[in-house]
Amino acid sequence: MRAPLLVVAIITLVACSAAIRVPPTGPHLGDDPIAVPTRPPPGKVQVVPPPPATAKKPVWIDGEWEWTGRRWQWKDGRWEEMQGDYWAPAITVRLSDGSLAHFKGRWKKGAAPK
Repeated sequence: MRAPLLVVAIITLVACSAAIRVPPTGPHLGDDPIAVPTRPPPGKVQVVPPPPATAKKPVWIDGEWEWTGRRWQWKDGRWEEMQGDYWAPAITVRLSDGSLAHFKGRWKKGAAPK
């Protein structure tokens, strides 16, 4: 009984994931980091809505935490038209001096290095 349900779940997952277009991603070359005191909380789970009917070639941008200067604030995922050559997703990294630096998600021009 479990095997048929597993097959249905896998087929549904594959069928749904194929419909979600995502942009090419790459690094934050040349961006200035934002100093933050802590890492952001874990990401939130979102149900991806259908793309807007008026969009020509929408891509899905995952939700992300943004630093407001005082606290982390969640920014929901969304459908967008390509606004650059690639998307540099939000990331928080520990620098060599031990401090934390955050880069906001943003569109970038130029080819993403491999």
